Amino acid sequence: MTTANRPTVQLIDPTGFDPGETAMVMAPRPIDLRGKRLGLLDNSKANSDAILWAIARELDAEFEFADIFHVTKHSASLPPFPEVMADLHRNADFVIAGVGD
Repeated sequence: MTTANRPTVQLIDPTGFDPGETAMVMAPRPIDLRGKRLGLLDNSKANSDAILWAIARELDAEFEFADIFHVTKHSASLPPFPEVMADLHRNADFVIAGVGD
């Protein structure tokens, strides 16, 4: 699939900052999840890990993942450290980010 055929996303910043008119191109989606490596990005809120692992177990029963890689952010209110993102990029084919509370 070429970039021209991929769906785009327009960002809207609730703070009023104008992110510009350029649409972002979405990453290509896998055709099948079977045998892929699932990444779980835990935002460190209460119950986030429980929610993510429950979802992972359900999906793994259907798709039989090669691996499930779990990382936890240092803060729920801040972006993950670059090394956390690098670990996900290296160890997962796709990622589910979770929230708790």
